Amino acid sequence: MMNGLINLRKIVACQLMLATLMLCSTGTLAQDATSLFSQYNDRIYQIRIIEQASGKQAALGSGFQIDSDGTMVTNYHVVSEYTNHPERYRIEFAGFDGSHGELALVDIDVINDLALIKRQDVMGEYLQLADSLPQQGEAIYSLGNPHDLGLTVVPGTYNGMAAYSLYQRIHFSGSINPGMSGGPVLNSAGHVIGVNVSTAGNQISFLVPLDRLAALVQRPRTGPIRLEDIHAVITAQLFENQQKVIGDLVNKEWLTSRFKQANIPNEIADYIRCWGMSGDNPDLSYENIMSVCSQEENIYLSGDFTTGTVVYQFNWLETDKLNILQFYNAYQTQIANVYPDNTAAKEDVSNFECHEDFHEKQSQAGDRTIITKGTFCVRKYKKYPGLYDVLYLGATVNENKGGLVSHFTLAGVSMEMAQQFTRKFLASITWN
Repeated sequence: MMNGLINLRKIVACQLMLATLMLCSTGTLAQDATSLFSQYNDRIYQIRIIEQASGKQAALGSGFQIDSDGTMVTNYHVVSEYTNHPERYRIEFAGFDGSHGELALVDIDVINDLALIKRQDVMGEYLQLADSLPQQGEAIYSLGNPHDLGLTVVPGTYNGMAAYSLYQRIHFSGSINPGMSGGPVLNSAGHVIGVNVSTAGNQISFLVPLDRLAALVQRPRTGPIRLEDIHAVITAQLFENQQKVIGDLVNKEWLTSRFKQANIPNEIADYIRCWGMSGDNPDLSYENIMSVCSQEENIYLSGDFTTGTVVYQFNWLETDKLNILQFYNAYQTQIANVYPDNTAAKEDVSNFECHEDFHEKQSQAGDRTIITKGTFCVRKYKKYPGLYDVLYLGATVNENKGGLVSHFTLAGVSMEMAQQFTRKFLASITWN
């Protein structure tokens, strides 16, 4: 009878915790979090980017020590101000015990948003990497310094790899807040299974998984990265990534779907999602049907510069209310609203240079010829030579009261890969 009462109290306590934390499956969770906090707080740090001129912090994140020589892990985006402008910033750490000091940049992985940094004075205590990922549904614990409020432990659930994830992010049911980027996520044994990286809010967050971290930690290196080599290292990583991603896309068969009078590419990879939208706006007097396909992730280079984007979009416009001139004006407005789908500042990229051409394609029945005006635009990366953002816009021009507008953005690709993708894209559009 007493055992039954004890079990009932545990169940009630767990239900209360579930209501407040939305995480819990056993009555020992709070104690686990407390133990992790007290046992490992001396191995987790706030990472500060300090502006040299003012001596004030310009950015904050988290990091953790992973060997006895003082090597730490954080996110690349935490230290990106320094990598982009090392003459203006320096990297510092602040410990739970009030210790602080300067850090050197050891290595970076921009594709997986990771960086290794190293403190000058060696401290022996460090976190160990786990041997494997948890089981789906297992409790895990995110640690970091949210909003400059001090070290915090956020319990949550391991949900496996996020769906539609090109770079394999762990789906974590817990709240990662600003300032926790780069902090560790531990299993119940206190071993690292991932690194905080981003959040979608509402208890949906994402982690860089164990294998990506282990690959960076185990990568052979002779010493800290030289400041003059940072851009070359990033360029090489972007080249390797786009060769793999775009190369895989152009070498596989693309699924297509019917889109009014045309057949267009559908979801051409398992990490790309397509969304549809249509509407007949009486004020505009024409119908606009839309299909937009994109990946969920991009690569962070700076606060104003992202890359790695693959987006393609189709609009079918038609009318039975406007005359040819009126429809042409509406059609031109739709074309003029096309823009690249990644962000970049003037210091990052050149102006777009464009080339226009016309190409013809026969309908599958062979009863008509469709003429498309294609505009191929590129802007080059100033810091990463040989890489470009590519914007393609195609618009049919010989359909009097209907037409197809096709558009894609590729960010951070070589000219060779851009041309291969363009040929594949144009060939995949057929006409009924």
